[in-house]
This record gives sequence, C-alpha cells and structure tokens, in this order.
Amino acid sequence: MSVLENKKFILIGDRDGVPGESLKEVVKTIAGSEVLFAATECFV
Repeated sequence: MSVLENKKFILIGDRDGVPGESLKEVVKTIAGSEVLFAATECFV
C-alpha cells in the first residue's frame, strides 16, 4: 500500500518542465487516486 493511494490531487505543471497533463497520467496509475485539477502554468 502506498501513502498516495486513495488521495485527491491538485496538479500544477510547468511549461518548461513537466506539464500538468503528464503528471495527471502518472497519478492515474495510483489505486483509488482522483485528480481534482490539473493545469500547466508558465512561471517567470
């Protein structure tokens, strides 16, 4: 059992790093997880 199982996630990705949609795909593989919000932002 992982500490991330059965949790809800808010994901904020970086345009020049890891995009939010990529993070969302990874979190989908965790049992019982739910993505409430995923976005890609540009931090300058």
